[in-house]
Amino acid sequence: MRQHLDYAALFAAVPSPCLVMTPDMTIVAVNQAYLDACGRRREELLGRHVLDSCAHDHADPGRRRALRNLEASLRRARATGKPDVMAPQRCAMPVSGSGGLPEGRYWSTVNSPVFGSNGAVVLFVHRTEDVSAFLQQCRGSRSPTSPYATETHDLNEQVREAATYAERLLDRQRQFAADASHELRTPLAALRLQVEEAQLHPDHVDLRDLLGHLTGDLDRLAAIVDDLLLLATIEVDADEELEEVNLTSLVETVAARWAGSCDVRLDLEPAVTVDAASWQLTRLLANLFDNARRHAARRLKVDLRRAGGHAELAVADDGHGVRPDDRDRIFQRFVRLDASRSRDRGGPGLGLAVARAIASAHRGTLHVEDAAYGGARFVLRLPLVS
Repeated sequence: MRQHLDYAALFAAVPSPCLVMTPDMTIVAVNQAYLDACGRRREELLGRHVLDSCAHDHADPGRRRALRNLEASLRRARATGKPDVMAPQRCAMPVSGSGGLPEGRYWSTVNSPVFGSNGAVVLFVHRTEDVSAFLQQCRGSRSPTSPYATETHDLNEQVREAATYAERLLDRQRQFAADASHELRTPLAALRLQVEEAQLHPDHVDLRDLLGHLTGDLDRLAAIVDDLLLLATIEVDADEELEEVNLTSLVETVAARWAGSCDVRLDLEPAVTVDAASWQLTRLLANLFDNARRHAARRLKVDLRRAGGHAELAVADDGHGVRPDDRDRIFQRFVRLDASRSRDRGGPGLGLAVARAIASAHRGTLHVEDAAYGGARFVLRLPLVS
């Protein structure tokens, strides 16, 4: 007769610090060894993010780096179906004899996927070991915080970040291929139909009219490809050298292009300056103005001011506005809204997706809300020059 195993008791008895977390890194179980290592009570950790067990400042770059490394490890474990060993990382945890004060220690972590009956990952077992003493022994009498240890740790971080960067590039290539194959199929079919019709009935073809239609369709295809390529490369170019950009002057320059097609009213604070890639910011503004002009009844209202360490730019139209349910969807690629704000009235439906991607790459935000006079008001926030 098979003996019933108490898996909870086995987990609690494991001498290594262990916890169990969901794919979104929420802690659902923790053993006593882990509680002893981090000096916390069980109720303080259950239901919390796994990084809350370390004494990281939420704004600390080290915390963000640890989060990126952990996310990359979980992706590898999920993809391979095998445990993933992370490079040793420094984390501040209380140590006995230190009065409960956090002390920087090096931890080696293994993340193991747990699969459900449908083959999907449902949990991760996160097991960690304090390897500070081992690292110190390997380096003789030098401490884990010696220059050699720091150099090794930095090198490990660089390797991990390079792997994460490569994964991100591959994901963007896949996204570009999927978008291109999906969105270019219909206009290419239309072009083929026009050419085949001309071949079947050459005596009834107005060549000048046909060439005009083909040229217009090719221009639209080129615009789609350009936008898709820009979306695929924005994050890659995010680390390019930024420059101080006078946002006030740039808005005035871009707005002047639309002054002849509608009533554009500007209310701009002078000399509002941000760090940015100038060409990307110009593209963002052009997309916002073009979207507003296409949906405006008569006028656009543009405001720029400083607000709490950020530049806040608002571009409002007096059109039909955007329904609350669509205010996030409108920034997604190729989303079709109702007729009042349909992409069929203008571009290929990528302008706002490009605008938000550029804002995010500059550590900013872009959202839409109701305008004071009933239309849509797009609000861009970017950090001011420090």
